[in-house]
Parts: sequence; C-alpha cells; structure tokens
Amino acid sequence: MAPTKQELSLLINPLVPESVQHNNRVLSNLHSLTSFLLGLTAGILALQSATGFIFYLVGTVFVSGVFHLVLLSRSGGVGAGAFFPGSNAGEIEGVNERGFIPAGLGSGSTGVKRMGAWKDVWFGGGVLGEALSGFVLGWAGVGGVLR
Repeated sequence: MAPTKQELSLLINPLVPESVQHNNRVLSNLHSLTSFLLGLTAGILALQSATGFIFYLVGTVFVSGVFHLVLLSRSGGVGAGAFFPGSNAGEIEGVNERGFIPAGLGSGSTGVKRMGAWKDVWFGGGVLGEALSGFVLGWAGVGGVLR
C-alpha cells in the first residue's frame, strides 16, 4: 500500500510532538498575555462597546503579524511551516497523490512549506477563546475600577 501525502510529508521532514506542543503553548501564552494587556489598555482608555472589540481585533492582528514576521526571519523565509504542522496534519505543499516530491525538499533543508501552517499563527493560541476572555476580564476590571 502506497503511503499517503501526509505520511510522505512527515517522512521528508518529521515533526516532533513535544516541539509542536511547546510551540503551541508559547503561542497560546503570547496571545493570552497580549490580550489581557490589550484589555487593561482598553479599560484605561475607557473604550466602550464596539470600539473596545475593534481595539482588540486590531491589536491581535498586529501581534499576530509581528509574530509571523519573527517566524519568517527565524525560519529563513519558509514561514510558520517550520514550527507548526498546519491544518492538514503536516502535509508539505507540492507533494502530489503519486508521491512525487518537489526538488530540494528532502535535501537537508530545515524548513518546509506546510499547508495551512499560517492559520496556526493567526487563529491558534485561543485568539477567539481564552484570549478573548482575558481581554474582557482586563477591560471590565480596569474599566470598573477607574469609574
């Protein structure tokens, strides 16, 4: 039985589960901390209603963009695929159904373009989950104390 595209991708450039867990934990901590700080700032600025949530979205996009730029510089231009598996279980872009591998991917390169890995940076780490609740907690807490 021929290996699947995901299996071929992981054979070319394997992902260590402990490293992926560490990277996800760092990303989650970054988003949680920055969203709490954004909530404190929104409370100090006395932002209300939609302007507060727009402030959160703009701040989160800014922080995710800076983090993505850091990943680009650290990976030599490859991007998030060097650190995160992506949405297709680590599948490398360019591996087709017949198992043909693009030239240069298996020749000792440390980073590869994994399909959907950018989504891990922009939407992972609880941006719309626990990080949002930290933002609301900081926003309401400081806003309530200052009024």
